[in-house]
Amino acid sequence: MISSVYSYYLSQYGHRMNSKYDTHTRSQLKNTYSKVVKINSQTPVYKLDLSSAAQKYAIDLKENARALENITQDLSDSSNGEMTFKKSAVSSNSDAVSAQYIGDSSLASDDESFDINVKQLAASQINTGNYLHPRSRLVKEGDYSFDLSINNVTYEFQFSVESSETLNNIQNKLARLINRSNIGLTATIKEDSLGNTAINIESEATGISGSSPVIFKIEPSQNSDKTDVSANAALISTLGLDRVAQYPSNAIFNINDEERSSMNNLVTINKSYALELSEVTDNPVTISLKADADSIAESINELVSGYNNLISAANDKANNQFQGTERLHKEITAIARSHKKQLESNGLTLNKDGTISTNKEVLSKAADDNQLSKVFESLNSFKDSIKTKAENIALNPMDYVNNKIIAYKNPTRTYNDPYNLSAYTGMMFNGYI
Repeated sequence: MISSVYSYYLSQYGHRMNSKYDTHTRSQLKNTYSKVVKINSQTPVYKLDLSSAAQKYAIDLKENARALENITQDLSDSSNGEMTFKKSAVSSNSDAVSAQYIGDSSLASDDESFDINVKQLAASQINTGNYLHPRSRLVKEGDYSFDLSINNVTYEFQFSVESSETLNNIQNKLARLINRSNIGLTATIKEDSLGNTAINIESEATGISGSSPVIFKIEPSQNSDKTDVSANAALISTLGLDRVAQYPSNAIFNINDEERSSMNNLVTINKSYALELSEVTDNPVTISLKADADSIAESINELVSGYNNLISAANDKANNQFQGTERLHKEITAIARSHKKQLESNGLTLNKDGTISTNKEVLSKAADDNQLSKVFESLNSFKDSIKTKAENIALNPMDYVNNKIIAYKNPTRTYNDPYNLSAYTGMMFNGYI
């Protein structure tokens, strides 16, 4: 059960990129710990529902609350906490170079821009073996091995060949061995127009570092006698495992006519712009900041999207089995209802299911009238309220599953209990045992 929940976490949220708000200073961590201690000093002792469904529900709540919390922090001025719109980067050719602004919005000037010209993309290493008839039997029966070196580590692969196995059987066997090793390589079988097959091995990493021109290297295993080394070398030569079809290369690009290079196609410029290089460019691509009106509208949509993702977890019928779901829905929608007049006057409609819809016409009119900044300022109290709620949910998502009270705390004499909330963390890491 634990393994299935952990797999669910990885499949649903493992791909998410960490934001700058996922790292904390010592004082911030101490503040979080103090909040946990305070919550536990006032919380009864529960018997937790640790079913697979409950754990998946807790994961959904935790991650959506954390995402919403990060959004509200991103829309808060670091000096006074007031709502501020997030600067957004725009590329004149997003197909070739996409851009994201990751710097401090308060420090960016509206006319900030630069040009980038991509001369070469970072490339991976590809070894493509010899194309051979798939049903031929060019490899003799016996035990074989070879050394594969990558990231300064050498792995030995051992396997056996039966007399009945064809070359295609052997190629597929080696591809499975390499893929299951999880060492940063992907092996596939390619077929040419004549029906001949070859093993294709590609590195996940790109670029080169140091003096070595390759990312990985395949050689006969050295832990064998001379006869075995000769047989292993013949196997590598027959299949063409060491045949480099594409050497790795670094990305080469110019920033305002200054040449730079990177080992991969994801580059950061001045700690403010995250760029993804996708195509070589003939003409310079201009990276600039969006107009304030566009950035404000995008920031409003981002806040609404984060809120809707969290309320959707409570609206999911599969979660109706949990007693805390209805309470969670009421708590979140109560915040929106208390700001309903404020939301609707600014083009945001509270729906019956608790979600919020954006009225693009109202926002467009506000943009035309140069009133978007006022819309943004008036949403500050809603942002603060939903931020506080998201923080509380992220601290203890297990509070919304089926919990049976075992014992109440003594109201006249509370005591610190910092371990009560460890159920969520333990739920995640028990999968390693």
